[in-house]
Amino acid sequence: MKVHFKGTRGSIPTSPCALETREKVISALMAARGKDLRSERQIREFVEKQLPFQHGASYGGNTACVHVETGSDEYLVMDGGSGLRVFGQEIKGQGVTGATFHLFLSHLHYDHIQGIPFFAPAYENGNKIIIHGGHDKIEEAIRNQMKPPFFPVGFEMFGSRISFEKHSPGDLMELCGARITMFELDHPGKSYGYRIEANGVSVVYSTDAEHRNHAHRSSYPYVDFIREANLLIFDAPYTHSQSIGNRENWGHSSNVMAVELAAKGEIETLALFHHDPAANDEDMVKFLAHTKKFLERSCIMVKETGSGFAGSQSPRPHPYDVILAYDGLTLEY
Repeated sequence: MKVHFKGTRGSIPTSPCALETREKVISALMAARGKDLRSERQIREFVEKQLPFQHGASYGGNTACVHVETGSDEYLVMDGGSGLRVFGQEIKGQGVTGATFHLFLSHLHYDHIQGIPFFAPAYENGNKIIIHGGHDKIEEAIRNQMKPPFFPVGFEMFGSRISFEKHSPGDLMELCGARITMFELDHPGKSYGYRIEANGVSVVYSTDAEHRNHAHRSSYPYVDFIREANLLIFDAPYTHSQSIGNRENWGHSSNVMAVELAAKGEIETLALFHHDPAANDEDMVKFLAHTKKFLERSCIMVKETGSGFAGSQSPRPHPYDVILAYDGLTLEY
């Protein structure tokens, strides 16, 4: 299975300003001083292997969209944020025709559907697009965002055949060579997470969810939903203090809660997702460092006390890795 992140930002698309771009260039040139960088190969190797990520790249600014590649001829896509436009352009560039796309929506907030009007394959005759979700009136919501005065191109301009399928938590969907289950999440208006299992690999896409005090109880159904997943894509735009401060009840979670639940669920890789639109690349690097430090402290504390976690008598080994998802990242299992 391959997981391609096309959009990882939350709430609203963002882009760096001229000053931020200039600072990246300055930082890169400062880091290159004294280096023997005469050829393009040497320069590329320096940027890719030595230059700090925040100076040589970016976490990106497109809103939620993840393409999960299962080996099927049909496409499996999670959410239709502005990253869906990027994915559509890639498909168009490959000359793909007569394809079937399964688009699973976590919910209908604008940052998760705003890419649909810009999805190039939707305008191609012969393509088939099936939009899945757990909310009522999904079709009405998609059509309404493409009506005047909000958008100049109507839904009826799509050339592909588009259909809608409503699912309920606990339903088992078998498509794209995968088994997909849905789980209801705590978010204003409800959001739904999806567990995808294929080829012996499990990926959980779980965005836009707030995990409150009851998440610390010994029994928390969400933990069973994510248990032993190879990859957990987790909504965590906030620090712990933000999540219990003025951003409480906003429907999102923290990096600390992400680590705690990933540990309980024995997750292999935790990918923090739905990044704060106010955070720049420097902020994101610090956020990741803070998250990893919390994970390290938690593991040391468990080892020193000799206590287990979630009923286990062995030191907590999970998650094995914590990453910050970024636009353009591909993970392979």
